[in-house]
Amino acid sequence: MCRKTTCCYLTLGILGVIGIVMGALTPLIFNLITESQLIVKEGSYSYEIWKDLPVPMYMKVFYFNVTNAEEIMESIEKGNYTWKPLLKQIGPYTFREDHHKHNITFKDDGDKVSYYQAKSWNFEPDLSSGPLEDEFYTLNPIAYSAADQTRWPGFLGGAESFTFFRYMMDQTITKFNEKLFIKTNISAITFDGIDDDMLHINDEMPEIDIPFDRFGWFYDRNSSVEYDGEFEMWTGKDDIQKLGQITGYRGRDSLSWLYPDTCSKLDGSAGEFFPPKREKDAIYYFTPDLCRPIFFNFKEEVDFELIKGYKYWLDQSFVANGTQNSSASCYNPDPDFRQPIYVLDTADLEWSALPMEGSIDVGLYNGVLNVSSCKFNTPSYVSFPHFYQADPILLDMFHEDSDLNPNEEDHSSHLTLMPEPGIPLDVTIRMQINLLLREIPGIKLYENIPTIMFPMIWFETYTELPDDMKTQLLFLEWANNLKNYLMGLSIGLGCVFLMAGIVTWVMARKWSVSV
Repeated sequence: MCRKTTCCYLTLGILGVIGIVMGALTPLIFNLITESQLIVKEGSYSYEIWKDLPVPMYMKVFYFNVTNAEEIMESIEKGNYTWKPLLKQIGPYTFREDHHKHNITFKDDGDKVSYYQAKSWNFEPDLSSGPLEDEFYTLNPIAYSAADQTRWPGFLGGAESFTFFRYMMDQTITKFNEKLFIKTNISAITFDGIDDDMLHINDEMPEIDIPFDRFGWFYDRNSSVEYDGEFEMWTGKDDIQKLGQITGYRGRDSLSWLYPDTCSKLDGSAGEFFPPKREKDAIYYFTPDLCRPIFFNFKEEVDFELIKGYKYWLDQSFVANGTQNSSASCYNPDPDFRQPIYVLDTADLEWSALPMEGSIDVGLYNGVLNVSSCKFNTPSYVSFPHFYQADPILLDMFHEDSDLNPNEEDHSSHLTLMPEPGIPLDVTIRMQINLLLREIPGIKLYENIPTIMFPMIWFETYTELPDDMKTQLLFLEWANNLKNYLMGLSIGLGCVFLMAGIVTWVMARKWSVSV
């Protein structure tokens, strides 16, 4: 009897200990298996979807047709400058977007990986409002961007040559018969590029460096391996919490060649991955289109196709000026404040003198980002579409019948992550590119014109998870829930067996004593 009792409580005790240990090890084993597939290395699940993104992406492009463009140009010829542009939105023109990595090189024993990324776009007529041959009027971005360079005395050889270059620019614009507005079509201004005499003025003004022979918002980008430059990121091998975080861009480990020290840190996700075990705090994403990290604040918990997710969004603080968000002012300087001389192929950072002979012409409107230093020093500004979350004064710059109707549903940006693995479920990014149109004394075409933050194009990039990936992610969530269930069951049963063993041992001791 004694031997049987001893065997019984020992067996129960051992089973209890095994159950508790297995329960404690269950999440560790699950995490090790999951993390081995999250690490970006050849053969892993993450590597395959990172190298050639299998998730369908689409880009919708919208333009604003200036329907009273001819009337405005006639008014200018008559000396009338009290006009307001009447904008009518056209679009969407939808393109299928694909991402492919090239020149992949693992570094530091696999802790980091460098690569180039080629993006390609193919027109989807069935998802579009019209053909690429659709024509419309828009502000002449070529002539104005060239003319705006003469606003900066330090940009074209120093203040002593400022008057001369402005005079030469005025003569060149007159010679080429440039107009305030141009008529073009979707294909030309999006990908094919517009040819214009102003793009070839290097022969007459070699001091002006024009980086393109044509102008298009996505000209020279389609399938280009080199356009976005070289990226470097953590693979997650050294620390899974670093997964996908950028460590280098264009051969540099900081953004000091673009921004002052307070904004020079290179930070955020390089694109496809975020570290696992997400919290309800801000996440950062580096975008080469803005040459800076952008931050998404937590918005809410959501159910996406039966999968639990955390939804993050770009709120008003993202597009706030220095008055509203002082921490971002170094990213977002006033139009007339320390314009950087952006030299893509060097690490030199120089700052020119203030424009307009030292005067401050206009402050930065709340709701727009000054991205001039990222866009070859053109007067480029980014906002949410239709000036959503921006100063209402921007809407007042246009005719009251214009198609400017800002709202969260159509014009906000967000992304949704599975919190445990940090995998994106739903991404929708909407941005609008604007040119700051304002007077340039000495250049007849731009004398006396009103100051207008002019919307040129807005686009929406979004993803659609394929059904097989939805199934895989749903299984991953179930597996995570099952892990928690098995952990609780194993520890619970282990405790029961252990307690039963202890009780059996106590009873056996009492029985032996009584005997």
